[in-house]
Amino acid sequence: MGLVVLGTFILWFGWYGFNGGSALGATGDNSVVIQDVCMNTTIAAACGGLTVFILTMVIDHVECVSSLSNGVLAGLVSITAGCDASNP
Repeated sequence: MGLVVLGTFILWFGWYGFNGGSALGATGDNSVVIQDVCMNTTIAAACGGLTVFILTMVIDHVECVSSLSNGVLAGLVSITAGCDASNP
């Protein structure tokens, strides 16, 4: 389970480079866009993980770390396409 969580955090960290790099160069006005993109990435991952974790606790009455990791990854995937068009 430790490697699952470690892999999730490594992917989460790498997602900042992917989403932030997709917002073009970090010069001039693009730096503001990159800040919004990174904020949206953080919020989506955190909310996805917490939502799945809480639903698993309520439905199954089990605190499952693997479901938290899956929720984080689902949040990251879901925000990738529209991270520059969403408002934090």
